[in-house]
Amino acid sequence: MPSGGVRSEDAVLGYDRPDPNELYNLSDAQLGLLTGTAFGLFYAVLGIPLGRLGDHVNRVKLMATVLVLWSGLTILCGMAGNFLQLLVARMGVGVGEAGSQPASTALVADLFEPARRTSAMSTLLVSASAGGFLGLALGGYVAAHWGWRVAFFVAGAPGFFLAVVMLVVMRDPRTLQPKQASPPFLQTVAALWRNPRFRWLALGLICISYFAYAGGAWLPAFFIRAHGMTTSQIGGFAALGVGVGGGFGTLGCGLICDALRSRVRHVEIKALMLTMALAVVLLLITVSVPQRPIALGAMLLFYMFTYAFFGPTVTLIQNEASAQTRSLAIALCISVSNIVNLGIAIFAVGALSDALTPKYGNRALGYALEIGALIAALLGLTAHSRVIANTPLKNRVESEAVRSS
Repeated sequence: MPSGGVRSEDAVLGYDRPDPNELYNLSDAQLGLLTGTAFGLFYAVLGIPLGRLGDHVNRVKLMATVLVLWSGLTILCGMAGNFLQLLVARMGVGVGEAGSQPASTALVADLFEPARRTSAMSTLLVSASAGGFLGLALGGYVAAHWGWRVAFFVAGAPGFFLAVVMLVVMRDPRTLQPKQASPPFLQTVAALWRNPRFRWLALGLICISYFAYAGGAWLPAFFIRAHGMTTSQIGGFAALGVGVGGGFGTLGCGLICDALRSRVRHVEIKALMLTMALAVVLLLITVSVPQRPIALGAMLLFYMFTYAFFGPTVTLIQNEASAQTRSLAIALCISVSNIVNLGIAIFAVGALSDALTPKYGNRALGYALEIGALIAALLGLTAHSRVIANTPLKNRVESEAVRSS
């Protein structure tokens, strides 16, 4: 399933530029358009209607369909003959995540009770780390030996097989229950917007997603420039960070939240605030220290704490929606997050790096990442503190009762 953070096709673009003699010479701003803006804008266009569709149709069939589309368009990225063609293909890749992530997370929310939902959601979202690991490790190896075009084919081809497996082995439990009518679209959006917890959670998702998206898009390029690493070298370390560190963080945070639920109030929110604070500190260390071993170690830990946000954040957003509107709720949040992060922030980091390069040289990209991280952390910590402040008194009393039992 195409999902969050570092996607396999992002990894190919993130640290393996096409040969300028073969195709075109990319500036950081153009690379930001490909890894962020193109995907983010198309996701924003399709994410909300596909999220709404996920509340009405068989979600397994929907996920299989968009996975086939995602796979085909990823392969087309490798067949692009110029920058514009690659940009258009990248925009089309957005259909995969736009249709799959809202439907899959809503499916988990339907299958698991609230006490086990965060760990179950985290188990699903480990797929983001797995995809990032394969993209960075396998994609980096393929790109280094056979070129970026072949790497796109390798990234997209398995999706056709996985789509068939999904249709054979998965079932949507909603198809076995009496069909319930969903509220009208505008009524649903208005109800969600009137909920202050939902609004603050959406802002928190935007801010904490910056670390995953910006790190995945720009850290490999930073190590190539600032530390003189090759694509294969940084691909291996980034694969460890995303695949092992990110997977451990995603799954571990979900399990810890469910284990501590009876003893810690607002356990998900507090976990998110702690992991965000640690992530920003580790990112600052990664791009600031001149010693390569320390920078690489900080990067591995950065990915672990960054990816820890997946399960708790998605679970909290799903908990604020009814069973009939869960796909739309997460689609709204992710669409806005992608507009800001993929459509604006990643491009802004690249553009800021271009502006700082004449003065700071190979360290300019690190400074650009630092500025974005500090802004995102300040807004994100504020947003999550407001989620706690807007918890209804009834929920607080119930939480105390659970903790006392």
